[in-house]
Amino acid sequence: MLDTHPNPELAASRYYHTPLQTGIDNRTKRFVIDACLPYVKGDVLELGYIDGLWTDRLLAVGDRVEIVEGASRHAAHARERYADDERVRVHHALFEEFTPARRYETVLAGDMLRYLDDPQAFLSRTREWLVPGGMLIATLPNSRSLHRRIGALMGMEPSPASSNERDREVGNRRTYDRYELRNLLISSGYAPAFVKGCFLKPLSSEQIAGWSDELLRAFADVGEELQDYAWFLYAACKPV
Repeated sequence: MLDTHPNPELAASRYYHTPLQTGIDNRTKRFVIDACLPYVKGDVLELGYIDGLWTDRLLAVGDRVEIVEGASRHAAHARERYADDERVRVHHALFEEFTPARRYETVLAGDMLRYLDDPQAFLSRTREWLVPGGMLIATLPNSRSLHRRIGALMGMEPSPASSNERDREVGNRRTYDRYELRNLLISSGYAPAFVKGCFLKPLSSEQIAGWSDELLRAFADVGEELQDYAWFLYAACKPV
């Protein structure tokens, strides 16, 4: 566990909606979204919202989207962006305090499990939020990605899984590799269909910000071959 105390308002003001986040990080995050979309259907519960990058794509393949967001700035952004879209509903609430009024075909835990004090207890609750045959999709940064391994070897952090500057900026409580994410899902009562890695990130976001789309795509393709070294993890699973 990382020695941090997550504050959604603080995290929202330090990194999200910055040129780095809306630029290169969103460009690479699209590869993760593309990988997850085939498993999305029906009504979707989107846990965590930043700028609509996920939401727009979810609406293209699903029916309706309910957003749960703990940061007031992000919730306000979502309400303004989708004010005229009756398919979208926004809840300003902490994840652990949210209780849905209905069930969903898809629950998306997009890059948010690392902020929770007890992710296993939370995921166990989400099993009741899915209709029979519904799917949980979870995504997280990989604690053993190539660029974190290189940073550790250069002495920037004690180990790849150690808290780095970005972790501290956004209030991460913990990090996960593929084995740890799989174990979390299984211990929470889910049967993972797969836990995969996406996009091989060799350097920091700042260092690859000027890369072409063609070069980014090449590193996404190589990430398929080296999934334990990939930047992001994604998993699809159903309740046991």
